[in-house]
Amino acid sequence: MFLIPSEQKSKLQQQWSDLIQELAGSQKQSKEVWAIIERYYSEPHRSYHNLSHIQALLRHAETVKGLVQYYPALALSIWFHDLVYDTRVNDNERKSSALAAQLLMHLEIDSNIILHVQQCILATARHEIPQRGTVAADLPLFLDLDMAIFGSAPDVYQQYSRAMRNEYRWLEAPLYRAGRIKVLKRFAEREHLFFHPAMAAQYDTQARANLAWEIKKLTFF
Repeated sequence: MFLIPSEQKSKLQQQWSDLIQELAGSQKQSKEVWAIIERYYSEPHRSYHNLSHIQALLRHAETVKGLVQYYPALALSIWFHDLVYDTRVNDNERKSSALAAQLLMHLEIDSNIILHVQQCILATARHEIPQRGTVAADLPLFLDLDMAIFGSAPDVYQQYSRAMRNEYRWLEAPLYRAGRIKVLKRFAEREHLFFHPAMAAQYDTQARANLAWEIKKLTFF
């Protein structure tokens, strides 16, 4: 499945440390929070939503850095958005947002950045831009980065599809197929899968092909 070797984990830890230093956060608390991050993302039931997912999003973010208005807040959103991940419940986003706020306050991060991060995390519940209030500057791009796996090469997407099934291995096959098809169709029926034009140009065509493939696979298993 999606895993990273120990040397890449060390590189991720350094990226985390550098980010907190850039934000003038507490370096002492930075190590403590890293240990929490590593523990959550290393939970055994995670086949996709683990540190490899964070690594992939950070790499994607680097490639589109010219589109980002405030990179540190975007990076924090990536680090914390799947911190709490339990496929048996439906409030992971709310719990991740709350825990992110707690840890970021512990790191002495500016409150406005914390609010930005929380809004990005909560938006992943349905991968939609909030219709009310002020929208965090990089929220649409953040959602696109999280969706980039949909537009990956077919072999990578098929690996992702298997990893998702493994994360729901406790769920009987007919129930999983029905639920997964419902989610995939909700995305496939959108007029715009990606919010930023550059991301749409890069990923939309392949994403729709991948969605169609998985829906067909689950329908005619």
